[in-house]
Amino acid sequence: MSNEINYCIPAETNNLEGKPRRVGFELEFADLSLQQVTDILCEKLNGKVHSNNPAETIVIVEGLGKFTIELDWQFAKETAKERARQHALEYGDKKVDDHFMIWLTKLASIVVPIEIVCPPIEIKDLTVLDGMVSALRSAGAKGTGESLWYAFGVHINPEVTDNDPEKVMRTLKSYAICQDWLLKTHQVDPIRRVTPYIDLFPKSYINTLITYKSNISWTKLIEDYLEYNPTRNRALDALPLFKYIDQNLIDQRLDDPRIKARPTFHYRMPNCEIEKNNWFLYKSWNVWCVIEHIAQNEQLLEQLVIEWQRYNQALINIKPAPWFNILDEIYQNLS
Repeated sequence: MSNEINYCIPAETNNLEGKPRRVGFELEFADLSLQQVTDILCEKLNGKVHSNNPAETIVIVEGLGKFTIELDWQFAKETAKERARQHALEYGDKKVDDHFMIWLTKLASIVVPIEIVCPPIEIKDLTVLDGMVSALRSAGAKGTGESLWYAFGVHINPEVTDNDPEKVMRTLKSYAICQDWLLKTHQVDPIRRVTPYIDLFPKSYINTLITYKSNISWTKLIEDYLEYNPTRNRALDALPLFKYIDQNLIDQRLDDPRIKARPTFHYRMPNCEIEKNNWFLYKSWNVWCVIEHIAQNEQLLEQLVIEWQRYNQALINIKPAPWFNILDEIYQNLS
């Protein structure tokens, strides 16, 4: 695979409005202050501070839009909770709440996680973010692999291409049969893996997904998704998209103001490895493009579904899934 920065261009390059597709990224990292990150964005992207407070700054970049930089204390609490739970399991200590406060206090003294929420950017222009990533790394930003504490991720929000339930269904199906390969390829951090944010689709939902045919309706697609995934905590979260399609249905079933309607998927499996010199956002994006590639190829998708079914019918599987080699080859070719 080439070491050059190369953002894959997917087969479908226009969004619902017929305009060039855009992608929004979110990055989580540590070891920099809110002010340091703000200064870097202003310098590297020629941004202007629009508003700021001790927990959040908004930077406006002409031609791109609004970048939000914020302290992520919810992430800190979830990480501390998981550390405490694992400590209790390992040492047989039932005082999880006490250990949670100890871990949270330690975490607060060591790291205040920072999150950058980027605006949607056209795929052809994504390299504009590479200078920002390099500057953050040079300034000392640390990602997932730097410490026991740092279970940080990258979120990808790719716009959908059509108001067509069949296309969305194929993307969900493609992701579902790839999700174990995605865990391997992203080398997802073990602590991130057990926190609730990136739970996989349950097998019962996958078994439902793979039965869908081309005449699937939005109502059927959304209702089945809600039955098996009544939560934002999925590595691939379709709730923002489904709320965009049918806000009343989502609001009736889920009372969660954090679900924001937008015509995108929300993919949050990748680690943020910003501390590594050769790491840029294209590495996460190009893995996502494997999902889109398969969803575009109906014959390939159905072949992989058959292999998934055959593999998962076995009571015990010692060897890796045989279709992983196919996915590896697709990834190499796209990158």
